[in-house]
Amino acid sequence: MKLSLSLAKKLLKLVQNKSINSSEFRNPSKLEELIEEGVVHLQVKGQNTKILLLSEYKLYIHLKRFGINSLEDYTYEGMNESRSRSSLSHVSNNTKSFKTQVQAGLYLASFEPLEIGVDSEMMSIYTPNMSSFFLHKNASLELSDDIVIIGVENFENLTSISKQKTLFKDIEKKVFMYRNKYARDFLSKSFNTYLHFGDFDLAGVNIFLNEIVPRLPHERHRFFIPNNISELLKNGNSEDYFVQMKKYPNLTAKAKYL
Repeated sequence: MKLSLSLAKKLLKLVQNKSINSSEFRNPSKLEELIEEGVVHLQVKGQNTKILLLSEYKLYIHLKRFGINSLEDYTYEGMNESRSRSSLSHVSNNTKSFKTQVQAGLYLASFEPLEIGVDSEMMSIYTPNMSSFFLHKNASLELSDDIVIIGVENFENLTSISKQKTLFKDIEKKVFMYRNKYARDFLSKSFNTYLHFGDFDLAGVNIFLNEIVPRLPHERHRFFIPNNISELLKNGNSEDYFVQMKKYPNLTAKAKYL
C-alpha cells in the first residue's frame, strides 16, 4: 500500500496551512476516511467548502499505515527527479532510509548576510526572495549568542521572507528557521533568543505553547504579534474561530510580544 505523491503534497499543504479548499482534494474516498478518523473537518460557507485540519497527531497515525514517518521527507523525496522511480516506495516502506535522506535537516533564511558556523567552519548565508538555505541533519549549526532565531511556521513564508523586512527591522541579527522536527531538535539545545512567527489563530498559538516552548531550555521566547493585529483580525474567519475554540478550550499564556 502506497500513498501517491499528489496526495502527499495536498496533505503537506494542509499541515502547513491548517486548511485547503475542497476543490484541491480530488479523492472523495480518502477525504471521507480522514473525516471518519477525526483528522479533518469540512467547513461550508456559502458556495465555498474548506477542509480544516483537526488533528496533526491523528494524521501522523494515519500515515504510519503507509510506513511514512515524515510527510515532509516523503514529499520532498518524491519531488526529487534525480532519484529512481523506486525511491519513493523505498522511503515509505523502509524506515532506515530516513537516516540518509538529503532533504532531512534545517531550512534557514536570512535577507541580510549573516555569519553562522557549519561543522566548525564560519560562512555567510544570504537568501534572496524565493530561496532558502538547507543544512543536512548530520551537520552541526553554531549561532552566536546575539542571533535571534525566528521560527517560521509555513514554508512559503520562509522563501519570501525578504518581503517582510519591515516587521523585523528592530532585530539586528536574526536567522529564520522553518519549523520541522529538526528545528525542534535544534531548539531544544539552543540558548539563543527565540521569536515565533506563526499563524495568528488558536492552532498557531497551540503550536507555540505545546510544541515549541516545552523544548526550549530557557525563558527567552516570544510570540510575534504585529502592531496592526486588531486590523488583521477583522479579516479573520469567525467560523474558524469557533471551531478552534472547541478544539483548544484551555490555552493559557503570558502576554509577550514584540
